[in-house]
Amino acid sequence: MKSVEIIISLTFLLAVQVQAHMQLVYPAPFNASNNPHLDGPSDPYLQFPHNCCGRQTPLPCRGYLPLLGSPEGAPVAQWEAGSAQNFNITGIGNHWGGSCQVGFSTDNGNTFHVATTYEGNCPHRNGGYDAGQNFNFTVPSDIPTGDVVFAWTWFNREQEFNMNCAAVTITPSTSSSASPSSDADYAAPSSSSVSFAQRPGLLIADTDNGCMTPHTTAEVKYPNPGPDVVMGDGAYPLEMPVPAASCGY
Repeated sequence: MKSVEIIISLTFLLAVQVQAHMQLVYPAPFNASNNPHLDGPSDPYLQFPHNCCGRQTPLPCRGYLPLLGSPEGAPVAQWEAGSAQNFNITGIGNHWGGSCQVGFSTDNGNTFHVATTYEGNCPHRNGGYDAGQNFNFTVPSDIPTGDVVFAWTWFNREQEFNMNCAAVTITPSTSSSASPSSDADYAAPSSSSVSFAQRPGLLIADTDNGCMTPHTTAEVKYPNPGPDVVMGDGAYPLEMPVPAASCGY
């Protein structure tokens, strides 16, 4: 009987690990356990992919945009326009990489514009889990100031999609910009050649919308990555999502 219980436990653990993912930790996402404005149970599925585990996952931002304007949806970070910042992700399974994007919405989540695109090795294949992984990016210099929505998206190599969002406050640019933490792994370039309003939207795929990312053998190459692109380690080739007509290119 004990051996049967052990087998069942191991089977459950394996199933969880297959579906386990990474999630945004900083800035703290809506309804996350580390969000200082949380008022009630946290969302235990933030690191799981879209529509995982028999649950429908609303888009965008897992359906938490109605929290904006409420105490639970208050900003969790303050960033200066044009400043160097970083975000942190953690979890119990990085699926050996993938590709990510971060961006902002200044209209309560109706539209998002890319800040930085990471093509390959995001999350880092050998970057650990519990300790978290830091990624540098630059806040667009001309982004409107005020409370905005920051979004992190990730495609692994198993055609799975995750999206976490957080409320942050953008302050006007000054001569002294904030610096990212010293242990941040990626340093994204600062680009002002493309205005915030002209930057592309975030790629949405693998959500039953007809757009599919590469499976197993490649990581995502974004059709519209925006001006700030960080290349991965080249361990896997990069391939565009398909079909083009359903993927916005």
